[in-house]
Amino acid sequence: MVQAALDQALAAGVGMFAALAAGLIAIPLLRWGWVPPKAFFWGPAITFIAVNYACDALIHIWVPLRRGGVTPGMLVMGLRVETLRGGRPKARAYVFRWLLMTVDGLLLGLVAVVSIVVSRRRQRIGDLVARTLVVCVDPASPRTFG
Repeated sequence: MVQAALDQALAAGVGMFAALAAGLIAIPLLRWGWVPPKAFFWGPAITFIAVNYACDALIHIWVPLRRGGVTPGMLVMGLRVETLRGGRPKARAYVFRWLLMTVDGLLLGLVAVVSIVVSRRRQRIGDLVARTLVVCVDPASPRTFG
């Protein structure tokens, strides 16, 4: 859960920066009368949502695909994504994991917690569908995390 919070904080931070930039661009455009007053609110809001969503996809699909199954949050926590057989997952597996994160996040993450507690290998729903495991990078520790 800490790893997911770190990854989301990174995506939200980039989204906030982009929203701030959009707001700063909207100020002179508003003064010159080139955009309606609603653009001062909606421009940064839409920018935040779009950039946050794109960064989230980038962090959970592209980065682990290129970095051996590790997102920035996983790097900090010492975790990695592997297939059930111990290999590197394909892009499809990362897409499934990312898309099903919305299901896992329902009820403030309760769905993921229940899935992790109930499943034999402590996997969340995204990992069950993608046939992946989140494992400790330390080879001395055989723990797996959903």
